[in-house]
Amino acid sequence: MKSKLFIFVVVSFILAGVFQYDYDSHINYFSEKNIFVTLPKGKTLEILSFGFKNFVADMIFIWSIQFYSNYSLMNRFEYVEDIYNIITDLNPEYKAPYYVGSWIMALELNDYKMAIRLLQKASKNLNNEWDFDFESGYYAFKYLKDYKLAEKYYRKAAGKPGAPSFVKRWQAHTVYMEDNLTYAFKMWLEIERGAKNKLEKNSALNHLYQIKFEIDKNNLEKKVELFNQRFKKRPYNLEALKRKGILYIIPKDFNGDDYIYDFKTGKIKAKKVFRWKKFS
Repeated sequence: MKSKLFIFVVVSFILAGVFQYDYDSHINYFSEKNIFVTLPKGKTLEILSFGFKNFVADMIFIWSIQFYSNYSLMNRFEYVEDIYNIITDLNPEYKAPYYVGSWIMALELNDYKMAIRLLQKASKNLNNEWDFDFESGYYAFKYLKDYKLAEKYYRKAAGKPGAPSFVKRWQAHTVYMEDNLTYAFKMWLEIERGAKNKLEKNSALNHLYQIKFEIDKNNLEKKVELFNQRFKKRPYNLEALKRKGILYIIPKDFNGDDYIYDFKTGKIKAKKVFRWKKFS
C-alpha cells in the first residue's frame, strides 16, 4: 500500500511538472493570463491514479471550484465541460461535480444545453435520482423555452423513486404550455384527484379552470365565426348558436358559470383570469 502511494505521489509530481511546463510555454503571465491547460482524458487519469481515482477526482474538483471562482481569468470557461467530464468519468457517482458544474455552465456561462448534457450524464450514472432530470427540465423550460424537451425531462424525473408531487405539476404545466390542452386537462384532473393538501388541490383547480376555458373559447369562437359566415352577422348571444343548430350545448366554465360573450368582437372571456398563465 505504501509503495502504491509513493508511486502515485511521484507520478503526480511528474504530471504537475509536465502541465506547468506546457502552461508556461504558452502563457505570458503578465499580459494574457487567460488560457487553461489541457488535462488528459478521464480514462487516462484513472490509469495514472493507481487506484486513487476518487482522490484525484476530489483534487480536480476542489481545484475547479477555485479556478472558476477567479473572475480575473479570461476564457476560463473554454475547458469547463472537459473538466467536469473528467471528474465525473473518474467518479461517476460523485454528485457534487454534477451540481456545481451545471451551475457554472448555466448561471455563469449561460450555456444551458451544456448544463443539460452534464445533468443527463448524472441522470444516467445515478439513475434513481430525480433532481438531475428535474433541473434539466427547468433549464429547458425557463431558458430554452423548449417545452417539449422540458416535459420529457420532467416526465423522467416524475418517474424516479422519491420524486415529490410538485414534479408532476411541473410536467403537467409544461404539457399545457405546449398547447396540448386535452392531455394537460387529463393530467391536472389526476393531480386534483390525488392532491394531498390544499395547495396542490387549488393549483390543480386553477389549471383545470384555465384549460377548460381555453378549450371552450377556441371552440365557441369558431362557432361564432361560422354563424357570421352563414348569416352575415354575429350572434347576439351564445344561445343563438344553439337555436340555429350550430351547437347542441353551450359550455360553461369549470365552476359551472356562463362565459362572457362580446357581441361586437365575437370574443369569449371567463369570469376568472389567471395572470400567471400564458393566456390572458
